[in-house]
Amino acid sequence: MSGDEARRRTVTGWDPVRLGVHLAPGRDGTADLPLTEYLPRPHDETLRQRLAGTAATNDAVFVLLVGRSASGKTRAAYEAVAAVLPDWPVVHPADADDLIAADIGPRTVLWLDETQRYLNGAPGERAARALRRLLDRVAPLAVVGTMWPEHLRRLTENRRESDDEAPFVRALLTGRHARITVPDTLSADTSAVAAAAARDPRLAAAVRAAGPGHRVLQHLTGGPELVRCWDMGPDQWFTAPEHAVLTAAVEARRLGPAGAVPAGLLMAAAAGFMDTTARATAGKDWFPAAIGALTAAGSGPAPLIAERHEPGVGDPDSYRPDDYLEQHIRRVRAHRAPPAELWSGAAWARTADDLYAFGRSAEQRRRYGCAAVLYENAVNRGHGRARAAWAVLRETTDGRAAAEETAATDPVAWAALAVAREAVGDRPAAYDAYRHAARAGDAWAWPAMARIREEEGDPAAADAVAALAAEAGQPLAWRNLGRMRAAHDGPAAAKAFAQATDVGDGWGHIGLAQVAERAGDLREAVEHAARAAGSGVTAAWARLVRLHRSLGDSTSAVAAAIGGADGGNAEGWSLLAQLRHADGDVSGAAAAHREAAALGVGAAWRELALLAESDGNGVAAEEAAAQAVRTGDPEAWTALAEAREERGDDTGAARAAAEAARAGDVEAWITLARSRERAGDTEGAERAADLAADRGSPAAWAALSRMRERAGDRDASRQAVLRAGALGALDAWTALGRTREELGDTAAAERAYIRGCEAGDTEAYAALGALYLEQGRPAEACVAYRSAVDAGLPDAWEGLLSALAVQAPRAASAQTVERLRTTGLPPE
Repeated sequence: MSGDEARRRTVTGWDPVRLGVHLAPGRDGTADLPLTEYLPRPHDETLRQRLAGTAATNDAVFVLLVGRSASGKTRAAYEAVAAVLPDWPVVHPADADDLIAADIGPRTVLWLDETQRYLNGAPGERAARALRRLLDRVAPLAVVGTMWPEHLRRLTENRRESDDEAPFVRALLTGRHARITVPDTLSADTSAVAAAAARDPRLAAAVRAAGPGHRVLQHLTGGPELVRCWDMGPDQWFTAPEHAVLTAAVEARRLGPAGAVPAGLLMAAAAGFMDTTARATAGKDWFPAAIGALTAAGSGPAPLIAERHEPGVGDPDSYRPDDYLEQHIRRVRAHRAPPAELWSGAAWARTADDLYAFGRSAEQRRRYGCAAVLYENAVNRGHGRARAAWAVLRETTDGRAAAEETAATDPVAWAALAVAREAVGDRPAAYDAYRHAARAGDAWAWPAMARIREEEGDPAAADAVAALAAEAGQPLAWRNLGRMRAAHDGPAAAKAFAQATDVGDGWGHIGLAQVAERAGDLREAVEHAARAAGSGVTAAWARLVRLHRSLGDSTSAVAAAIGGADGGNAEGWSLLAQLRHADGDVSGAAAAHREAAALGVGAAWRELALLAESDGNGVAAEEAAAQAVRTGDPEAWTALAEAREERGDDTGAARAAAEAARAGDVEAWITLARSRERAGDTEGAERAADLAADRGSPAAWAALSRMRERAGDRDASRQAVLRAGALGALDAWTALGRTREELGDTAAAERAYIRGCEAGDTEAYAALGALYLEQGRPAEACVAYRSAVDAGLPDAWEGLLSALAVQAPRAASAQTVERLRTTGLPPE
């Protein structure tokens, strides 16, 4: 197929397997059969509406389907694109670099199955920026991705600004896009499933195997059988080397990069998952023999999938496990650190980014020695941030001199050292590190130095630093000083802001406007805000709207809102709407919200919906909520559901919640379940919780368990948490345990935490450790906290050290704790 033909290939022109769809093998193991009949579920309607809206509105959309392995995410995307966008070409990049280089035009589907593969490390940051540009500049465009919940949590977890190594990835995944949760069960509509099973013996066999749990999809692809075989342990279904290779492949992907595992890494790591007898008797060809057996499909899916990442055609060089089996092994081993062989085998990692990822995982699990080696290797291979992590680690393990030697002339490393020193209260050392960072070219170090001097009560020294920063072309230090002084010293703040404006910082005028406003001189504030707007600070227009409104000049307020819109900032219209509403001008507020909506402010439609609802116009409210969905804001329906619930309109609230769920916001059903429970409508609460579960979210059942626990209904609480756990809410028991602890029932809390550990929720180990420590059971606390540390939970380390410190004999414990603080834990 030529390049042009490939670029024009629609979804039906692709082999579904190439796009990530799992085939259901027949009874004889044949895997080239047609796809099974598709059984639509509630999320399919949401997905197809989003894709149809893209074509209808000439807009770009990023739809991310989130669900556990073998839940049908990729098949749902395949069927939706085939039904809604059948004539659009489908572009399927191989990796992040391929995504960045792709030439993608309008009326295209960008297919990103296992989206996390494109968003890891430095290439992932570049890919996220490229994807954001595509969504802003190319329309109509449909970007369709899939992801496991744990990958989404890892990529979007909140970090301090200094620790945020992937801000563009986080912004992409937490920004405006359609996130659709996919349940891992089929609908409770058993008649439709039974009818389809009667037409396809593969589906019939899967229904029989799944039993009452409705997890038919997993059995279709043979996943549970693979899990059963692995659970048997080594030298049962799998030989000891085969079992070790499979486990090592999962562990390498859990602790390092998300891609396929290089063969050298896999062979080195697998040795750590075999006992001494297996290592002695495996034979010299153990690895190729294991690979051959694991990559051969028998009566079901192959446990290991071979790939080639080196250029050209040839033998496989990398391997990845079956994803359903991987999900299971991840859960089973989530609280365990890997053997030393995995950390040493990581030297075979494909890229510097991969080495750095392994290093971070080792450090999170307090394997400091392993982390240091990995960071050093990453530095030697050119990783941009590894030196900073290595320097901070060496400050802990080898002292300040070693850390500073490692930082060398790297501004990022010096800044990281400064932040770490400030976090432990060592301001003089932090200031010194910021000074080195500034000399090495870190612009953000200057305002940090000025801040430290100001906080030390030495404004003259702070001014001196800000002056030096300005000479270096960095006015931010003056502006930050102005902000620090604004609350208690208006003249000093004004002086600092004026210094910022003298070196061309338009934001300094915003600061001067703030000082003038606090002093009661609104006209002077207007003058400064106007100067800020004139210098290109678009946020100044919203301030002008508010200032003019305060002066009673509505005409100028509207003009400022228009000025902001002309400059690409619609915030002024939204602010004007709020001010009018506060003054009781409902029609004026609605008019301003419409102006904001016309400029692309999705939340404006939500506000219009709530305004109409409060005015008693339910039809207009629903029209505005529907328009909000078309602009990518499904939460308008949720807000409408909450407003109606508060008003006692149960029917209207349920209707709005249903629309919210169709638009992709299952939180509405969760909110409705809570409301029904509070109102004493148990049946209605459970119905809403079931509807949330049908949309892929068991959180409503988990919430009901806690509400019932607080109400003293232990039996109903238990039934709800069991239901939540059966639907995949691994953290439901842990959350219930915390509720029981709040209520003073520590024995019941302990039982809940233990169930949480059994379910695979690593947070349960930390909660259990804290409970044991509080009860004076340090030995048990150490065991629980050790599991939490091995899982990589950052706060568990101090808990483990505290538990060790209170054990007898105290002298030995103190020495142990002090040693562990600097050395970390040894590799397993």
